Amino acid sequence: MFSRQTLLVLLSAAAFTGIAHGAPCKTTVDIPQRLRDSSLLLLGELHGTRQIPDFVSAYVCNLAAQARSVALALEWPEENQAAIDAFLDSDGRGGARKALFGSRDWSKPAHEQDGRTSMAMLVLLDEVRQHNKATPTRKITVRAIDGDDLTMSRNVRALTATGLFSHVVVLTGDLHTSLAKGNMFDPAMEPMGFLLRDLRPISLVAEYDQGTAWNCAASQCEPHVVLSMPTQRGARYSISLRPPKDRLGYDGSFYVGRIDASPPAVLPTAAND
Repeated sequence: MFSRQTLLVLLSAAAFTGIAHGAPCKTTVDIPQRLRDSSLLLLGELHGTRQIPDFVSAYVCNLAAQARSVALALEWPEENQAAIDAFLDSDGRGGARKALFGSRDWSKPAHEQDGRTSMAMLVLLDEVRQHNKATPTRKITVRAIDGDDLTMSRNVRALTATGLFSHVVVLTGDLHTSLAKGNMFDPAMEPMGFLLRDLRPISLVAEYDQGTAWNCAASQCEPHVVLSMPTQRGARYSISLRPPKDRLGYDGSFYVGRIDASPPAVLPTAAND
């Protein structure tokens, strides 16, 4: 029998080496005109699924084909930025990958990882790397913006203020992307989205069918069963600009179908490096 850690290594190696090296956009996403006209999009996710990072990868790839310049802001600590840049400029293997995995959050034991450093998130980063190599005139910039809501709002604000990007896409947990003040846990909370409302962002929340997600619940980080979102569905990987009835502070939603847990990314063994 394999140990959990050995199984994660095998899964990570298989998923990482199985990334396709074909056309820049592997999946078509229909981007509504309203989003193409907007410079700031907030995507609220459930951490630890395979499908949500896959949707984001497809979205920014399709957007980059139509937009002047795209930045993708992720809920990773700013201290990881140098390792992220090195990875994107590399062949995706060797020292750059080891440097990424050596950072504080990526190197935590599996039972302490909350889904933001999942295998699917690594695949997302690698697909951006491949897109940039294949389409150097349409590169996607990745920025780490993690912190509390005030810090993240300041980081996003600074990113938009550079004037370098026609579109900034922000992926964080859904509590951070709400444009409304307060939530079920704290009615006084001021989410990142609320603090950015003067920039007129569009905020979409993830919708999905029942499945699993690797995240932390009851102080245990592992796969957990997640119930369906009780809203009307479109086609898989579709976008609705109809505000969800049961979720305040969102302009619409993005649907990804049934979700599967994505385990933490771990460095493959030397044989697979």
